[in-house]
Amino acid sequence: MDIKENDSKLFTPGPLTTSLTVKQAMLHDLGSRDTIFLNIIAYIREKLIELADASPDEYTAVLLQGSGTYAVEATFSTSVSQQGAKVLIIENGAYGQRMIKMCRVLNIPYDIISFHETERVQIDLVANKLKSNTYTHVAIIHCETSSGILNPIEDIGQLVYDHGTTKGILFNSIYC
Repeated sequence: MDIKENDSKLFTPGPLTTSLTVKQAMLHDLGSRDTIFLNIIAYIREKLIELADASPDEYTAVLLQGSGTYAVEATFSTSVSQQGAKVLIIENGAYGQRMIKMCRVLNIPYDIISFHETERVQIDLVANKLKSNTYTHVAIIHCETSSGILNPIEDIGQLVYDHGTTKGILFNSIYC
């Protein structure tokens, strides 16, 4: 099979179309224990922590192979599935609905606060929900790809932090 500069353009969510130079670079095999591969992975993890303005003494980055949905499910199944967990899922589209399905399949207790798929999340309604219930985690989609809506994750993050009883917030930050 020839690698062509004029391959099809993919207009789907995710960075799926790659340039000819990227395709050519992928023709070289690296073993998962090769020093060069391990150095590349370490560098990426280090830069992700730096990008998040987080302390490498307190945080780490875990790279996953797979789709965004795969990464979100891995997060739910490893970070949220402990006994006593309860998630508030803030949903306004297809990817929020996927998080609901994941919690149902994984038997993670959850509540939902839903907004129309063309409507941004309303902070005051989320604040009321947090006041009336106890949650270990809050989950929200940053950019609901199905509609292009950007949700106010900074405001949600501050609200959850100020609330003080939630262990963590899960942002699905796969961009439109």
